[in-house]
Amino acid sequence: MAASSASPSQAGMFLRILFKSLKVRRNRVAITFCSVAIGASIITALACVYFDISAKMSRELRTYGANFFIGPKAASGERSMGSQTGQAALQVIPPDKLIGASPYLYGLVRLDLGNAVLAGVDFPGLRRLSPYWQVEGEWISVSFDEDSCMVGKHLAKTMELKVGDSVNVMHAENGFQKRLTVKGIAETGQAEDDQIFVNLALAGKVLGVPGEVNHIMASVVSQGTDIDTLAAQLEREFPNLDAKPIRKVSYSDGKILDRIKGLMAIVAVIILSVTTLCVMTTLIAVVSERTREIGLMKAIGADDRGVVLQFLCEIMIIGVAGVTAGLGLGFLLAQVLGQAVFGSAITFRAVVLPVALIPSLLAALAAAALPVRMALGIVPARVLKDE
Repeated sequence: MAASSASPSQAGMFLRILFKSLKVRRNRVAITFCSVAIGASIITALACVYFDISAKMSRELRTYGANFFIGPKAASGERSMGSQTGQAALQVIPPDKLIGASPYLYGLVRLDLGNAVLAGVDFPGLRRLSPYWQVEGEWISVSFDEDSCMVGKHLAKTMELKVGDSVNVMHAENGFQKRLTVKGIAETGQAEDDQIFVNLALAGKVLGVPGEVNHIMASVVSQGTDIDTLAAQLEREFPNLDAKPIRKVSYSDGKILDRIKGLMAIVAVIILSVTTLCVMTTLIAVVSERTREIGLMKAIGADDRGVVLQFLCEIMIIGVAGVTAGLGLGFLLAQVLGQAVFGSAITFRAVVLPVALIPSLLAALAAAALPVRMALGIVPARVLKDE
């Protein structure tokens, strides 16, 4: 019987049959509800993490070193630039996208037991730029400390230096020398293991080039930032500077993010498939239990459209209830994942609602296809004869 031509009494009868069916088969309804809710909760959690992972992972990956370079143009022949110019260039980078940055000034100096490469840096910026360094002792916490230094692990071994020792730093050309206390010994696994690090201002005095830096290394969040456009903007505003992303690092960041997102999409498809199979199995069992009921409905005048409408209404009621519960549970699960993986909360985004709702409901409807087809294949005469 067509729904559009149904009388109020027929509509009331339809609703009574519908809710009676849901009430009588509470166990089957509960299984279907739980299947949809679990599937929707996992899809919601994955969707929340998926849309938040770019920002989270981009910041996490930025803890593994710099991905942006600012320095004097190679064509100019200059090997250094003014530190104020470098700081002005850093101001162009949005503060919320800049994880850390440090200027560098290099030169060869004489220590007590031999020569070494001196690196003048901004220690607070360097710590944010390279938090992966393993430091024995402690980091120099301020940028104006001109009485302390940090030493690379290999250099410390060569110069027989330990934390708390004093070391004399001297520049042969200008005769400037300074006695410093080793505050930390850094292990980086890179060239820095053979360098001695001092405050940038002190490095300028030792090397005789105060106010100069060789280049600046920065760590910029790539998600939501067009690094190439940023580099072009810097070069327009500072024609004498080269600004460029470190391609290898930026490419690796994007590749890791794409693989993680791809894996999450595959997991979501698998979860939806499993949910569909679970719901389908339950509905097939329901149709088998209701064979006589469906046969009787057809015998007294119900057409195929009425049978389909009843089953679809039942599955939509269960599906909407399950998905609604799953959305709430999924967001809570996303917070657990966010704290476990990133140590921070996952931001809820409105786009998660359709992304979780539509596939979950479509999976529930797809699961009803075979059971509905079985219901339509029931022959009233055969059922009533068996009765």
